[in-house]
Amino acid sequence: MKKAIYTVSRFVAAFLILVYGFAKLNGSQFTILASELDKPMGQVSGFWLTWYYFGYSPIYGNFIALVQVFGGILLMFRKTTLLGSCILLPVIINIILVDIFFQIDVGALLVAVIIAAALIIIFSFHRVELLEVFWSKQNSVFPSGPSPKFRVYGKYVVRALLIAIPAIFTYWVANYNNRLPTPIDGAWDIVETSPHDEPTGKTLTAIFFERNRAYLCVFKRQDGSYEWHHFEIDSDKRTLAVWEQWLLKGAKIFDGAYELSGNQLKLSGKFANSAQDLVFVLRKRE
Repeated sequence: MKKAIYTVSRFVAAFLILVYGFAKLNGSQFTILASELDKPMGQVSGFWLTWYYFGYSPIYGNFIALVQVFGGILLMFRKTTLLGSCILLPVIINIILVDIFFQIDVGALLVAVIIAAALIIIFSFHRVELLEVFWSKQNSVFPSGPSPKFRVYGKYVVRALLIAIPAIFTYWVANYNNRLPTPIDGAWDIVETSPHDEPTGKTLTAIFFERNRAYLCVFKRQDGSYEWHHFEIDSDKRTLAVWEQWLLKGAKIFDGAYELSGNQLKLSGKFANSAQDLVFVLRKRE
């Protein structure tokens, strides 16, 4: 009976994972609809966002597919079943998490859960071998012997630092290096321009003062193009300056002042290639 359960688990998992793998290789997964590509990213569902992300690189998608096919073939042979299970379980767990949190089709989630259950059953038959490989025999290469207390404590200090340093560094990057909050941070749509003709010849429709990238502002043009620029403000004087290149600055392209009132922002000043004063009235996006 145990042998039958083991064998059925192997071949059920192998069949289902091969369906996954060949579906990718044959183009029935990770394909995107033209109607979905036409939507703004904020309106795209988790399903299509995932499909587009994984399908963006055919090489990456085919690599995932080959791993699944290879793992499925390994499950077909008793000698390589455990190896195939070790390769496939992380892949399947990742698929389950994506299916749940990106709201992929319930049927796909059910198939992934069945594969995971079959792999767990296989692991249960190999629990003694797994315990030896991942725990009991882990010190067989470099056996540990008695060590002075200072060395033991030193190792714990090193381990603690290996955890603390990346945590503190990345927190600093996210909250102090990447962010330098300003009163005008946010996405702003231009609702009025005076005078009407903008000197660059490409009308501005929106400006983004990015909260998560210090000094970055992005101009959106009427033709759908986006331009990255560097900006700095003086909160006391209410002045705003914009340079050509983010962080590198380059030439100054705009110099002026701002007035902030609730969800309305008024910018007045000059572009570098014009002597004419401009006034922009912007409304903050909700």
